[in-house]
Amino acid sequence: MDALMLEGWTPILLCGIMFAIGMYIISRKVSRKALILTATVLSLICIGLIIFSKDVVGGWDGIFLAYFTITIFVGVWIGTFIGAISKR
Repeated sequence: MDALMLEGWTPILLCGIMFAIGMYIISRKVSRKALILTATVLSLICIGLIIFSKDVVGGWDGIFLAYFTITIFVGVWIGTFIGAISKR
């Protein structure tokens, strides 16, 4: 029964996990400055998408886009944080 409740959230959670893994892989290849710059640019894109979903899209579609974008935002910073710590 719990698996059915998670069914709608699975794509959103997987997207956040994929971005976290992607940022971790990027952190292994580039310098720390480039990693922070990449995370900052992706964060600004996410913030822009959240504002876009609230102001332009609106309604339930806008809420879905905002949840999706927030998950990507969190995934980017979790991957960046883990990658920066493990790179020492």
